[in-house]
Amino acid sequence: MAMALKGRARPWRGVNLGGWLLLEPGPSAPLNTGRCEWDLMETLRRRQAVDILHRHRETFIQKEDFVAIKNMGLNAVRVPFGYWIVLGPSHGDPYEGPALEYLDRAVQWAEECDLEVLLDLHGCPGGESPDAPCGRVFRGWDWTCWRRIETLQALEVVARRYCDRSHVKGLAVCNEPSRFIPADVLAGFYDQAVSVIRASGMSADRVTVVLPVFQRSVPEFVKTWERVSGGRHENFCFDVHYYHCFEDEWNRMTLAEHLRAVEDHAEELRRFPMVVGEWSLALGGRGKAALPASQAMALFARQQIKAYAEASHGWFFWNWRDGAGVAWDYRMCFQQQLMAGDALSLPPWDRRGKDPLLTLLEPKSERTVRYGDAVCLRAFTGRCVDVEGTKVSARWYDRGDWQTFVLCPSAASLRDGVVGLGSLVHEGDAVRLLAHTGACLAVSQNGKVTGRHHRLNSAELVVRLKRNQRRPLLHSDEIYLQCRSSGRFLDVEGAKVAARFQHFGDLQTFVVEKCTNEGLDWLKLDEALGAAEAPALRGVKRSAEDAELDAKLERLEGV
Repeated sequence: MAMALKGRARPWRGVNLGGWLLLEPGPSAPLNTGRCEWDLMETLRRRQAVDILHRHRETFIQKEDFVAIKNMGLNAVRVPFGYWIVLGPSHGDPYEGPALEYLDRAVQWAEECDLEVLLDLHGCPGGESPDAPCGRVFRGWDWTCWRRIETLQALEVVARRYCDRSHVKGLAVCNEPSRFIPADVLAGFYDQAVSVIRASGMSADRVTVVLPVFQRSVPEFVKTWERVSGGRHENFCFDVHYYHCFEDEWNRMTLAEHLRAVEDHAEELRRFPMVVGEWSLALGGRGKAALPASQAMALFARQQIKAYAEASHGWFFWNWRDGAGVAWDYRMCFQQQLMAGDALSLPPWDRRGKDPLLTLLEPKSERTVRYGDAVCLRAFTGRCVDVEGTKVSARWYDRGDWQTFVLCPSAASLRDGVVGLGSLVHEGDAVRLLAHTGACLAVSQNGKVTGRHHRLNSAELVVRLKRNQRRPLLHSDEIYLQCRSSGRFLDVEGAKVAARFQHFGDLQTFVVEKCTNEGLDWLKLDEALGAAEAPALRGVKRSAEDAELDAKLERLEGV
């Protein structure tokens, strides 16, 4: 039986009011929550300082915020709240409640500003996950901790209280339920929740019941839902959260790949009744590298808005205000006009061969990699190799001086005049990676990678293109780096960088990304390489092969 795709006459175009009635790090700033609301409340109760929470609830969101949201052209708000706002805390939980007067305010202000409201039970009794969005970071959690009967009780109270309010148009039954909850159990709870909400006065002709599908296949869950519910419910939709920044998979994607993924989101949204309950402009580390941050975010924003227009029930940006920066803060996005303008018409691509969008975002003239270029090395995890003192790690997705290396020729190549600064780097070349500390990466006999001063083979790494192509190195190429003295390849596991094996795979894969040399005050090649080793840039002797490849570079496949 095909699922009906009847959507809202006026799809939601809104923002989340996260961090108000359920505290989270970032959204609740400037309030310092620690890991989660649970931890903060334990601290506040121990110090007899619960009035700090009361002040936050009183001041964090005001009617002026609703007026501003309306004036920015939006038509709805999603209001996340914890179960304790409705029922008060139970089972010894340290939360503070009930506090339904704040939900009452939100509904009243929305009516006065003609904004529709999606009430979102963001934190369930016992937690629908072990993470901060449900109120508590709890690594001892399993899905049986979730008190589902008590959750239904909270939903019943909310439904009865607001069933006659004209602007309450949606009720979400939970938020981001763990993927470890069995699909049958989750679908069974949803079936009960819809029934409870309808029996409590929120009719199908007016209120949409929102069912989250988080970190699991939407088509597969829809099959389970249809089987469990028997198709007996109306006016519901599935809630998805499209974030492009949290898992390693997103952090190793190029900006072009992110934009193609947004196209995939649009295709998924066309298939089922859906709302995009949360999305932001935060991009994974590699995705931010192709363009200046503001340009990348603006492009990403416009593509998402275009794609999410396919959602039958609309979208909500996360968040209205957020201490994590502009990518998460709608007010700042609006002020910087990141949401304004038309989406880019992406060039067609059949998902075979090289994506023409890559060339569009990373022009040919900037792709060749030469000696003297500043580069970063992004591991398969999406994190960049960094140097702090003599310690070499791969800890962060963003790049700066600590993550920047200058490609230097081997000592022998410099001495013999075979290559020099400005020469192309080729597959098979031995290079040195000069860090901001003035030392090059080096591999010890036991495979430890450090940033120490070396001029021996232990600091020389042979560049191996992943696909074994005999050509010059290009920006965004996937490479292996083989220690010239030991034959071992650099690898990354977690945050640790080492050189343990003489074979290669994902752990040994790095993406080379060109950086600008501007602002690198620490870059003093003559001093780092030694004056006797560094020939002048003019008149550098170059091999015949280098000159020939330089002339033919524009005709090379993939350039």
